[in-house]
Amino acid sequence: MANFVIIVDPDARRRARFIEVITPLLAPVEGLNTSSCASGDFHAVWAAHESAPISQITDADGAAVIWGDAIPGKGFGRIDARQLRKLWRDPAEHMPEAMDGYHAGVVYRDGALVVGADLTGMFPIQYFAAGNVLLVGSSPELFRKHPLFRAELDPEGLVGILLLMHSVGGKTMLRGVQRLAGGHLLYWRAGNAVRELKQYDLPCSDRYFDLPFSAHLEIAEHALDQALTRHVLDGQRHALFLSGGLDSRMLGGFLKRKGQRDITLLSLGQPSDVEMRCAIPVARTLGYDHQMADPSFDEYPSFADLQAKWEHGINGFNHVMRWADHRVLRDIAPRVITGHNGNPVLGGTNLSQSYSPAEMRYTFAATFATANAWGLAPDLLRKLLRPEVFGDLVDETIHRIHADYESHGERDSYRALRFEFFNRARFHIGSNAWSLSFGAWPILPYVDRHLMESMAAVPVASISGRRLQEDLLATRFPELAELPLDRNLNDTFPIRPRFRWQLAWYLYRRPIHALRQSLHRGERRYYYRIYDFNNPGWVAIRQQAELYRDRVAPLFNMDVLAELLPPPGVALNLEDGLGDASGRKTLLGLLLWAHEYLS
Repeated sequence: MANFVIIVDPDARRRARFIEVITPLLAPVEGLNTSSCASGDFHAVWAAHESAPISQITDADGAAVIWGDAIPGKGFGRIDARQLRKLWRDPAEHMPEAMDGYHAGVVYRDGALVVGADLTGMFPIQYFAAGNVLLVGSSPELFRKHPLFRAELDPEGLVGILLLMHSVGGKTMLRGVQRLAGGHLLYWRAGNAVRELKQYDLPCSDRYFDLPFSAHLEIAEHALDQALTRHVLDGQRHALFLSGGLDSRMLGGFLKRKGQRDITLLSLGQPSDVEMRCAIPVARTLGYDHQMADPSFDEYPSFADLQAKWEHGINGFNHVMRWADHRVLRDIAPRVITGHNGNPVLGGTNLSQSYSPAEMRYTFAATFATANAWGLAPDLLRKLLRPEVFGDLVDETIHRIHADYESHGERDSYRALRFEFFNRARFHIGSNAWSLSFGAWPILPYVDRHLMESMAAVPVASISGRRLQEDLLATRFPELAELPLDRNLNDTFPIRPRFRWQLAWYLYRRPIHALRQSLHRGERRYYYRIYDFNNPGWVAIRQQAELYRDRVAPLFNMDVLAELLPPPGVALNLEDGLGDASGRKTLLGLLLWAHEYLS
């Protein structure tokens, strides 16, 4: 996406100086173009790839900018900045309908500022207000260049990030900086407090509860087909991230059926990876051009610096290697289709983990345990944090998370589903779109209003455990269901294997597979390999972060920190290489962030 900063400041000299200082610092990566617009006390400046869809207008009526694709209502077009200015005339009096597509927008008119983003707030918007000055940006990194901003740690924000691996209640690691809530518009006028106005909440219903499972399949098929029609533009080149899994495979099937031609498939990994061995036959079946790429471990430290500097830990610290993807995408297509959120929308795997068999219902305890598995357990976090600094913030933060969960509806499954959409799906999954956009603009078909709302009206039993998704693939695209499927496991058994495949599996493929496993050195599962805390890339990040360990001494019990993060030369034996390392990686990100902010 664009990396943008907005300032509203009545001091013309101070405002101009701020823009002058930050403009050459805006581009997180090379090869971006810088643009700006201004009106009265308002000035916006951004850095984006030349192919990024951006619309702007500045005239006597004020200014407006859209970064990305803003798709109104249930239509198929895109609105421009002029239309946005009409729609967002006065949201405090008349709330406009939220728009689909990955985008952010701003309107400034008559001293009032409105800023918003996509349906669930994946496009990051953070802001800081001081008197009659307002700073808004996709990253808070450059806020510190304004003389009214004081860069101080917010203990409450840090606790939330350490618990869930992402922001809780919009809190960040910088005091006074807030992340705009998903589905909300920011509304501000000089002299007044910043307001977050709710614009969109996922409507859950029982509309399709009385229909048979076959009807649920038809509803999902139609909604996904329409989502691709709305989000994927005809006549433009697109890349499609193709893993060996279900979400991207299904998108590939629908795109092929629709006759979409100018598609290039991109798979990440090495030919020996389980995921790649599943992706290659899918690509061959779809018939599209297929390219492969694999980030080098040598680049992990530079990616980690980018993540710490521009994201400030608000999305955790697992995905540092994603900062390599924009370079590959630039040479393929101006837009990239991803399967982000396919699981929570159609698959229901995370929703299943919110179910408590003992209580026979979806519970906050089960939901929190699933989310907290990517952070630090509360008891461990209490031991790590110095009580004189953090007091009872762990318990208070959990209480706020519980209150947020309970606010999401009257039915247990509704609460669990909405909590997933506006938390883990928004931060942990959706955060990848930001770095991708510096090479190609992200297209997220699963994050579509009609598709999400249709699936939120289907009984949980139909979508849970990927039942609906697997049946949809098997009945609509049987040739793809017959191919090996990556599940982040070494087991790649197809959803609907042909008889001869099953026979071959039991006669000779399974013994050969076992032999390969015994002979192959190292991890063959792609995600486990690239996220392995002991791989050379992460060891190099640990060495880099070690330089700043002492800077967190005022915050942490250093003996506990040493147990969680031993010296880089000490390998960690983790039961789950993904979840068990996640909280530790967030701590690594904090150490790198401390280099600039805790000096």
